[in-house]
Amino acid sequence: MLTDSVVGTKRESSVSRTRIIWMRIGAGVIDFIILSCLQIWISSIFGIINPTSDEHLIDWDGFSFSLSGLATIQSFWLLLAAFLYFFLQEALVWTTPGKLLFGLHVVNIRGGQVPITAILLRNVLRFIDALPIFYIVGLISGLMSPAFQRLGDRVAHTTVFPIKSTEPSIYTQRRMLKRYALFCVLLLVFVGICLNYRYYYRPQSVVQSWVNINNSYTFHSTATVPPCGKVTQGAGDFVLNRHIKLLDIKTPEWHNDTVVYPIEYVDQIRCSATITLHWNGILNGWAVSAVKIDS
Repeated sequence: MLTDSVVGTKRESSVSRTRIIWMRIGAGVIDFIILSCLQIWISSIFGIINPTSDEHLIDWDGFSFSLSGLATIQSFWLLLAAFLYFFLQEALVWTTPGKLLFGLHVVNIRGGQVPITAILLRNVLRFIDALPIFYIVGLISGLMSPAFQRLGDRVAHTTVFPIKSTEPSIYTQRRMLKRYALFCVLLLVFVGICLNYRYYYRPQSVVQSWVNINNSYTFHSTATVPPCGKVTQGAGDFVLNRHIKLLDIKTPEWHNDTVVYPIEYVDQIRCSATITLHWNGILNGWAVSAVKIDS
């Protein structure tokens, strides 16, 4: 029985090692899905659309694929989001949504409370456990451990164990409620910062995305198209019929549900234009609704 390998747990509530393995895998799948959605949401707020980029939209603890029509950010920020997702939750409440759904939490190898240094260590090593994909290293390490410890657990002297099989005195209800309240406050602050950025600062990224989309099109012969050429529309995108280089995004004019950005760009000669963006609600955000060439 797994509880024979973890000191300080309730012996009468022992759980088989096989059941723990499947519970941890199930918890990992749930956290995998939540984290992937979080990474996609973060990318949609802070990233730009770059149809010619080979960057992955999601990597490591989330999906790994590339789509030209979605905003992307550098992999470093996605890795940081993955680290903070696990570290902050385990440091505050010793569990994650996936683990909590399966009634699991993190304890030390003696069944006691885990210090924050151990939480930090197990989550830093999580990126090694995740290699080469889908936690293969962690799974092999767990199968070779009586307490199903991945590499990070072995080094940090921790394991993931059923909450019901842990002594109640380790994590008291009052203490857990305080920590959950603190976590909810931090979560609300994070969401508020993201929504504020999405409305007030995201438009500049949308303008840069529009330039990238414009430059991804195959245009007619440049010999027949003058510099600072006209605006055409294809596949729902307002595009110029030439490749351009964005030089400057000037101070915008804000209206009720639109914002207008004057820009300067190079198309053999220096050109200017105005880009009008329309607000489509929190779910859809800003989108280019008009492009006007000024000269």
